[in-house]
Amino acid sequence: PLLTSRSRVMLFAPQPDDESLAAGIFLQRAVAAGAALRVVYATDGERNCWPQRVLERKVRIRETDRRRWGRRRQAEALAALHTLGVRRESVEFLSLPDQGLTDLLLSGCGATLQRLATAINLWQPTHLLMPYPADTHPDHSALAVLLGIAIDDYLPSAQRIAQLHYLVHGASESFAQDACQLPCSPLEKKTKRRAIIRHVTQVALSRRRFLAYAKRPERFVIGNRKRARAGDGPIRSFVRDRGELRLQVAFTLKPLRAEGTSLYLLGHNPFGGLCRLSTMLPGRSSKLDLIECATGAIACVGRYHGDAFSAEISLPMHGFAESRPLFIKLDRRVWFFDETGWIEIAAPVAKVAAARPTLAASRQLAAA
Repeated sequence: PLLTSRSRVMLFAPQPDDESLAAGIFLQRAVAAGAALRVVYATDGERNCWPQRVLERKVRIRETDRRRWGRRRQAEALAALHTLGVRRESVEFLSLPDQGLTDLLLSGCGATLQRLATAINLWQPTHLLMPYPADTHPDHSALAVLLGIAIDDYLPSAQRIAQLHYLVHGASESFAQDACQLPCSPLEKKTKRRAIIRHVTQVALSRRRFLAYAKRPERFVIGNRKRARAGDGPIRSFVRDRGELRLQVAFTLKPLRAEGTSLYLLGHNPFGGLCRLSTMLPGRSSKLDLIECATGAIACVGRYHGDAFSAEISLPMHGFAESRPLFIKLDRRVWFFDETGWIEIAAPVAKVAAARPTLAASRQLAAA
């Protein structure tokens, strides 16, 4: 979408450094166009402990150390934004729990949804930059779902916002097929590289990986609704009808993964509230007890038919509103990153039976 002096750009970044990695060129374009800017950081990145251990020469990281690290990362973000031409008064830090947005999404997140919606409503953006749900960083994918729910449930439907979704981590096939590339000049690339270097704590251990973002083009999936597509991770296909969700999954061998595979299902109940279910996949044919995340009680029972490498999963949809989308995720985390993020599954399309035309109607059509 065209950037002009009347544009109002809002960027949500899960951690300090994502503004430069994902949208350093876009922010430069917005500044050059004279657009109003707002950059909102969901977390302070305070739990990125390995660079902190190396730079501060500490093995044990206490809570006070984390808070100090978070303030340092905030200062680096402000320095990077200054390099890109963004002023301090255009920045907001929400200080949500770093590496905890998935837990926040699966627990009581009403206050967080309200904060996100209020921030958007007060700024009234024409361009809203946000993470892509298939990002393999758990905070990125969770923030994408939180923002999507906040926009759908808390903002007026008439509010026109051009949503631009970016991917920082992972190689999502669905993102690659739908994304548009933003061309840039050598000077813009150089400025983006300088902004990335401002994140000293992050570049310390991953300089080559971080600076590679300055060489690749920035890409965005544009649109308020993404096409639901399986295939980025273990979920190869899905079918949702009025009473059941059926998944075809295929797993690859993960020798370093010690934990089991968790399945998360999130959506709205018929009364408009959020319903969050979870279960552990058994690796062999058996029933699945879907647990309500809020209470720990068994909400319903599904079915797992297959083995540790491939299976068909059947999940009842009785507690979910038929007219609202669903979000599903298979959590097969290796170290810190996920295998894939969340998949949004649209509501099933109602089938309308074609009425048989009457004799009079058939004669009228023939005459026409």
